[in-house]
Amino acid sequence: MIKALHVTSECFPAAKVGGLGDVAGSLPIYFPAEEVEASVIMPRYDLPWFQKQEFELVFKSSFYLSKEFIQFGIFKLTSDSLSYPFYCVDIPGKFDRNSVYLDGNGQGYRDEIERNVSFQRAVCLWMNELSDQGKVFDLVHCHDHQSGLIPFFMKYGLDFKKLVNIPTVFTIHNAGHSGAFPWSKHEVLPKFNEHDGGWLDWDNTIVALAAAIKCSWKVTTVSPNYLNEIANQESALQPLYRDERAKSQGIINGIDAELWDPKTDESLFFRFKKNWSEFKEKNQTQFCETFGLKQGLPIVGFIGRLAYQKGAELIPQAIEKVLKKDSRVNFVILGTGDKEIEKQLMAIDGAYDGRVKVMITYSESIARNIYASCDFLLMPSRYEPCGLNQLFAMRYGTIPIVRTTGGLKDTVIDIGDEGGGITFYDANSSELAHAIMRGLELYAQPKWFEKVRKENGSKDFSWKKSVKEYANIYKELVHVSI
Repeated sequence: MIKALHVTSECFPAAKVGGLGDVAGSLPIYFPAEEVEASVIMPRYDLPWFQKQEFELVFKSSFYLSKEFIQFGIFKLTSDSLSYPFYCVDIPGKFDRNSVYLDGNGQGYRDEIERNVSFQRAVCLWMNELSDQGKVFDLVHCHDHQSGLIPFFMKYGLDFKKLVNIPTVFTIHNAGHSGAFPWSKHEVLPKFNEHDGGWLDWDNTIVALAAAIKCSWKVTTVSPNYLNEIANQESALQPLYRDERAKSQGIINGIDAELWDPKTDESLFFRFKKNWSEFKEKNQTQFCETFGLKQGLPIVGFIGRLAYQKGAELIPQAIEKVLKKDSRVNFVILGTGDKEIEKQLMAIDGAYDGRVKVMITYSESIARNIYASCDFLLMPSRYEPCGLNQLFAMRYGTIPIVRTTGGLKDTVIDIGDEGGGITFYDANSSELAHAIMRGLELYAQPKWFEKVRKENGSKDFSWKKSVKEYANIYKELVHVSI
């Protein structure tokens, strides 16, 4: 079997902020069927999951991060919580915090550069040790800019010459974050020849995302359409995406079909047994009773970050527009994020005679019950590399209402084209409100509505097809490197 190491800043259930966590936690489960053993390594955070597990120390070392002396340990999971090899890097003072990316004020950590670089250097030092033991991985798969310097370290780092022939794959989950920092901070990096510094540079700045795209053997994005978008939309890195298009491939994300199964999901009020009407009716009745919504009305939900990227600021106005036209609908919003958007949403919480429920929090259990109870799920994203919520929604018999962008375009076909969702193009509240009204018109046609819901619930969104595409890449690269 090919032994691949996935390097990531998130991995469900250890730590999850967005889709990256779901992908890193699910993808390795499906690889054995394609003769790949995938291991995961990530930072060790001060989060509940880590505190409940059992680990053994497999490696420890140290290095200077500029003038700061860094000591670290690599720990391997020994409890049976996961079905694949799992490692974490313990770097005291860097990652032993109760949040993955943001401080208590909702801002990015001021030492983000030092955190990310120290994690990546520790991973490479550990791989050096494995190489000395003859246990090196066949391939290293890095995810997003937090691990984007590793392909450069492996290719040009003077301390890591043993790793130069190991193929690297880099996946872009979100090109909106590039991991850029000024050349004045270059002393945090491991040693490399000055003439190789160009591989790190973009516009006279060290850019981890750019370095990864340049130095990786293969680049992937989490949907084919997202690859087209970042290559064709104006951005600082657009020329680089076009230059490296030949080695780039879009592979749509999947979901863990066993973890996300309405027949077995223990979080739900009621599990799926016979038909979607019964499943939805029972869950909706309990959901409305629990959260104070009007009974017997269609439910439109939103789950996610309250951020500009997600189009979340469009939702309050869209809700008001819809409820002025048709009061026979409930709305439920679950998420946290931009304080101004939170404020706008809380202003309509409980309004319209109990037809709007807003929860400024995040709960996996509540989220799952929203998928199970809602008739429609909103995703008005301005950009969405892939998106998983629409897949979770359809898996639970819920119809997604999405803006046509990124992976949403790849996975959601409009009902007008005999698909399972409702799509719209312009990111404004009027377009979103119109899309919601189209959903209510569908709801008012029971036979058609039930047909769409049933077809959504029967679709296969598992990782099987995507894993085969990744495995083919691995096999090609490993064969080339031999």
